[in-house]
Amino acid sequence: MACLAALTACSQPEDSAMQQGAVYEWPDHAERFRWRTLNEGDCLEVLAANDEILATVYRDSAALMGDAFRVEHPVVIAEHQAGLATLSTTHVSLMEPWDSILVHWKGGGYLNYVRSSVATDRIARNEVLDFGGNPEWNHEAILMASFRAFCIYPFGNPLEGVTWAKDLPVVPILEYDEPSPLGRAEWMKALAWLVSDSTLEDANRVFDGVAARYEYARAQGLPREDSLVVLTGSVEQGLWSAPNSRSFVAQLLRDAGARYALSCEMRQGNVELSLEALYAMRGDVDALGLVLYDPDTANLTLARWIESNPHHAQIVPRSGQVFAANAVTCDYFGWWVAHPDAMLRNLRHVLYGEGDGATGGQGPCFKWLAP
Repeated sequence: MACLAALTACSQPEDSAMQQGAVYEWPDHAERFRWRTLNEGDCLEVLAANDEILATVYRDSAALMGDAFRVEHPVVIAEHQAGLATLSTTHVSLMEPWDSILVHWKGGGYLNYVRSSVATDRIARNEVLDFGGNPEWNHEAILMASFRAFCIYPFGNPLEGVTWAKDLPVVPILEYDEPSPLGRAEWMKALAWLVSDSTLEDANRVFDGVAARYEYARAQGLPREDSLVVLTGSVEQGLWSAPNSRSFVAQLLRDAGARYALSCEMRQGNVELSLEALYAMRGDVDALGLVLYDPDTANLTLARWIESNPHHAQIVPRSGQVFAANAVTCDYFGWWVAHPDAMLRNLRHVLYGEGDGATGGQGPCFKWLAP
């Protein structure tokens, strides 16, 4: 019984006994959201890494009023409004697979960073809302806008502490905190649920195809017996900051047939290492993987990357092998999040030369840096 209580507990410990009777529907891979069955329909629960419920989302006020459980952070969608406003470009990319013309996208923040051609066309025709975000938010535009929900990331809520916005349907989207590539992509289902059951059916169908292609690529044999040891990360304030062993990056590398150099690091959050420690690891690492932003795409070489920061010379493995995703030419935080199957095929091709690296009509994201 104690174990059952721990599994079904909600955000308030005193409700745990009542919550034992809850019926949940979990997504196939994502760990940061789930649905809870109501007397009529269901609600969406958004979960932190410690299983705390950050928000419980209802499609209408009747669903909230009919919920037998006491909820600490209820969000009621504006049921008579249309479309979703977004804070992150990733949210747009997670909508497009099930809404190819983005008819359900109302616009939102940071529009100048959106890379989808469908989205940029709608922006150019002034068909969507613009909340600003760079350099500042347009609170008047948000106040005057209509949408079913405003999808944000929790640490980037532009309406935090704004009195007039306390009743707006703000929904935190935690795809970035998922420990697997498929878990990140599966958030397309949560976004579709916010719109309707029919769009959720579309998202389910699309995601099933993505997952099947991902699993097929992962199941392919590798052309060499030994796995490459790969390190990823970046220099921040004199330290190397790298994803932990439970991150989606580490999982992607494992699925590609590589061994993550920091696989023994079980801590939460990023792993920070001194440059001296990294230098000592150079002989144990076969390749270094990077995500960077370099507008001079034609001249992006290993030598120029080393010149850009004197610390980089200490990090390059003795093999001299470095591959990178340049966010200038690769929509790493957008299209590729929604298409982890393409990312996996790209990475397996880079590391092992397997297949042709076909990436669903996109150019390859990861490439080896020329010397």
